[in-house]
Amino acid sequence: MYHFQKPPLVLSGLILGLVALANLLSNYNNHVKLPLMAIALCLYGLLIYGILRNKEIAMKQLKSPLVASVFPTFFMVTMLLASQLVHYHLKGPGQVLWWFGCIGDLVLMTYYILRFVLAFSWDNVFPSWTVLFVGIAMTALTAPTSGAYFLGQCVFWLCLSATFLIFPVIYKKTYHIGLPEANLPNISTFCAPLSLLLAGYLVTFATPNPLLVILLMVISQAAYFFVLVQLPKLLNRPFNPGFSAFTFPFVISATSLRMAVHYCRLEKMLGLLVTIEVLIATGLVGYVLVTYLIYLCKKEVSQ
Repeated sequence: MYHFQKPPLVLSGLILGLVALANLLSNYNNHVKLPLMAIALCLYGLLIYGILRNKEIAMKQLKSPLVASVFPTFFMVTMLLASQLVHYHLKGPGQVLWWFGCIGDLVLMTYYILRFVLAFSWDNVFPSWTVLFVGIAMTALTAPTSGAYFLGQCVFWLCLSATFLIFPVIYKKTYHIGLPEANLPNISTFCAPLSLLLAGYLVTFATPNPLLVILLMVISQAAYFFVLVQLPKLLNRPFNPGFSAFTFPFVISATSLRMAVHYCRLEKMLGLLVTIEVLIATGLVGYVLVTYLIYLCKKEVSQ
């Protein structure tokens, strides 16, 4: 059996990165958006087909605390895709899909808390807890889709608080207790939450506070460079499906920086940095996409 016949659930991370990159690059060249969205939709459909065709395998994967903490990316990308439907005047289906993504994320979060958090064990702690507990901030970034701006604002403040509660826990697990070698790419998710919150803040609040924008930009960029300096070491390993972690965190970092720089009118000062981060994000998504496609086209090794 080929891997594409039962794709790993963490493929959703790559799909999220592709859709986010399509939106980011459309600010520079709208012709780039269509092929990236087409690839993302094909992989999204493949993943849904794989889940429906192999329900038992999917449920088994969700019993892994690492996979379950990454799978919120499926609901996050669902909300992003819903925003595209609304953009193309399919408001009804778009809003239904958006609420499905929002509620699905909350259900998965509740499942994770009941199964892996209440009976606390360091074995269940991963950097992707940021995805699990802050990924719901996608509701703030996509608030125009549903018109649920107040919900997006409430979620923003809750997720901002959660971020500072979670960071010490995942930092201790990663750098004091340690992660298995194969899970090290998960470190990339350190730079995602604050960048997502910054982007969501700029979208969902009518009059963002410039001081808070700058503060979030500085802290999110510090997290970005914290991960970036580790990137050569993180990439220097055989491919595994967890490489999807190299996509969305870097894309949302570049996206939020671009939005904040524009809002604060700092293009002359930071325009070059924005360009560099966009190029890094594009290169990483391209690299992970190619390696993932090679992986999906290979046959499973018999156990």
